Amino acid sequence: MEIKTYEANKIGGCITEIRSGSTKIIFDYGNNLDDTPQIDIKGLTYGKPEYEAVFISHYHLDHIGAIDKILDGITIYVEETTKKLYDIICDFQSKPRVKVKTFTFNKDVILANTIRVTAYKVDHSAYNSAMFLIDDGKEKALYTGDYRNNGYTGNMLIPTFKKIGKVDYLITEGTNIGDNSHIIRKELSLVKEFETIMRKYKQVFVLMASSNIDRITTMLKACNGTNHILIEDIYMAHLATMIFKEDNVPIPNPINFDNVMVYKPYYFNKKDEYFKHKYLNCFNDKNNNKMLYQPFTMNIRTSMLGDLRIFKRKHILTNACLIYSMWGGYKEKEDINKFIRETKRLGITLIKKELHTTGHASKELINEIIEITGNPKIYMIHTTLKEDKDYK
Repeated sequence: MEIKTYEANKIGGCITEIRSGSTKIIFDYGNNLDDTPQIDIKGLTYGKPEYEAVFISHYHLDHIGAIDKILDGITIYVEETTKKLYDIICDFQSKPRVKVKTFTFNKDVILANTIRVTAYKVDHSAYNSAMFLIDDGKEKALYTGDYRNNGYTGNMLIPTFKKIGKVDYLITEGTNIGDNSHIIRKELSLVKEFETIMRKYKQVFVLMASSNIDRITTMLKACNGTNHILIEDIYMAHLATMIFKEDNVPIPNPINFDNVMVYKPYYFNKKDEYFKHKYLNCFNDKNNNKMLYQPFTMNIRTSMLGDLRIFKRKHILTNACLIYSMWGGYKEKEDINKFIRETKRLGITLIKKELHTTGHASKELINEIIEITGNPKIYMIHTTLKEDKDYK
């Protein structure tokens, strides 16, 4: 096999190409986290199609967000539920939906009658994240995507790698090769810290990714230990409800949980009538003004700053705090900085300690995976420390 990585020495927007004979495959094609345009590749985004397929590991935009640039004639493979979640993400973020084929975990996809691609489920901060085993009959390569073992499904990770066994090439993310020990902790360990803050503040806003399914679960666990209700903005509510409907997984959602309510940000009132009919007019029985005047915990995004100003005018912010619960690198973005500054002006207390845990493998876990897979040739991607001495 021939393996080529693009943009590997940064976090987010990494692309991997695997070639066997005349067949070329791409793994992940997403946005860059620094908002620069994703690179164009001949035969993938311009010229005549030269690639057999593109496989997407999960719905985070740094892995899937640029697939609308891929040439017609190249098949894009996305996991079944991930495809439905990404359609919702596209609708809420005004991105074009893209025609894709779906794959199922543990079932082979045969390409060019010679290459077998098999997806395996991994623990990550995105639901139903995948890694891929590529087998051309002579050699095997394993593309991990983003993975960890500290989430709520983390105990399945090592058995899955052991099931796969030895490979010739390992293309692994290395986000946490540097000093990230402060965020490598069990997701469950956050519950008590959320509870402590909720007992001190009546209105608890959590700046987080609406698609971080484990964090939603953590927040509800903490709410159950206090008198708070969990309020999901309507974007999060649709994602969580979709997972329940598709896979019958009891992610906290307004349909199945009495203490989960729904808030409809004013920002979405600017959307067209199709969007309002499909999304905004849902969950009306879980949306009322009374919920904002009792203790609550609510996910928040930068686009909801106008809503916080309205809360201030309506005297809702009587004892409010803001918890930062995302990757620390996002703080370098101006919209995040502006949001935090503005919340302080509204009298919302910023909790100094970030309540977050990584969605990525620790250095120790990566070493364990290398050993399990038989010490193959390593391609380290999704990292700013690609040349770390332990992985040359």
